[in-house]
Amino acid sequence: MQDSNLNIIIKTLPGLEKVLAREVRQLGGREVEEIRRGISCRGDLGFVYKCNLWLRSALRVLVELNRFKLRDENHLYKMVRNIPWEQYFEVNKTIAVDATVFSDRFRNSLFVAQKTKDAICDRFRDLEDKRPSVDLQNPDIRINIHIQKHICTVSLDSSGASLHKRGYRVEVDKAPLSEVLAAGILGLIDYQGKGPLIDPMCGSGTFLTEAALYASNIPVNVFRKKFSFQHWMQHDTELYQTIFDAALAKENQELPKLLGYDIDPKILAKARRNIKNALMDEVIKVQKRNFINWPEEAEIPAGATLIMNPPYDLKLEADIPELYEGIGNTLKNYFPDCTAWIFTASLEGLKHIGLKPTKKIPLKNANLDSWLVRYDLYEGSKKHRE
Repeated sequence: MQDSNLNIIIKTLPGLEKVLAREVRQLGGREVEEIRRGISCRGDLGFVYKCNLWLRSALRVLVELNRFKLRDENHLYKMVRNIPWEQYFEVNKTIAVDATVFSDRFRNSLFVAQKTKDAICDRFRDLEDKRPSVDLQNPDIRINIHIQKHICTVSLDSSGASLHKRGYRVEVDKAPLSEVLAAGILGLIDYQGKGPLIDPMCGSGTFLTEAALYASNIPVNVFRKKFSFQHWMQHDTELYQTIFDAALAKENQELPKLLGYDIDPKILAKARRNIKNALMDEVIKVQKRNFINWPEEAEIPAGATLIMNPPYDLKLEADIPELYEGIGNTLKNYFPDCTAWIFTASLEGLKHIGLKPTKKIPLKNANLDSWLVRYDLYEGSKKHRE
């Protein structure tokens, strides 16, 4: 683990691989390559710390311990047991095993996780006459097993809980957008933290908070209380504190306008609490407003970018065609010379926007096929209806 050339695998959501690769390169990752739902790269322990603190589109940062051709379940047990786990964590730490399997030989990820756990515990039992306890909810140590056909990769998860759990969001609305997905979408629209950003259907404020953290140049996971690497025997507390302090010293004070609106005052109250938890209540301004009935006198910052995730499910009591037609009309009538991005899982809704999209990016929101669609707005946009 003290190696300066660790093989690191960083996981993300489908469609965000290029965004993550760009972030990793900017952070100093070496030999960066895109893989399915992630990237692989090389770096040292300090780089692992930086990844957990800074990467906005990452879900987990894994450090590879071993990779081998896998024959059968007995071979899996033997190879996992041969790893010197006692060099990585103490027997009194709680553990959990995550297994992902894409193989004809192994079809049951739970079986693979159980076999891995048995091998680890048996090694400790033989060496120390004790076994580590299992905690599936909040373990100190998280082990990752990935089987692709006949190749097995064993890694230590340096993050622990998924990195979308930033620590600032305690209040959510009915359909909360993942922090990692929100940050990834901001990366896809190439948001640079410079010009004004408006979320006219801001919900619990995730787009705005992620944008504010980016514009402020603050580590996105600065509010996290726990990372799994803090329980590793190789954890360097002094190095981590140095990296943490240096990260905070880079804060940017010159911030753009970040504006949020929502029709529901209860949801706005949740957004304000989340924004305050992120220490961004002086940066982000939110207020009650119905985007569909936009007031004539409302002032729009010149050249603003709009980003929104409107309702797309009838369970949210949205009349989809009427709602999306209203969104299109408001954009055409009140936001000339702006750029609008709409993220939605409703193709039916997009048909009723009434504007010609200039870009359409397929994504996933949980298990739903979704799209991130760009509309360039200008005087006379209403003449260009699909």
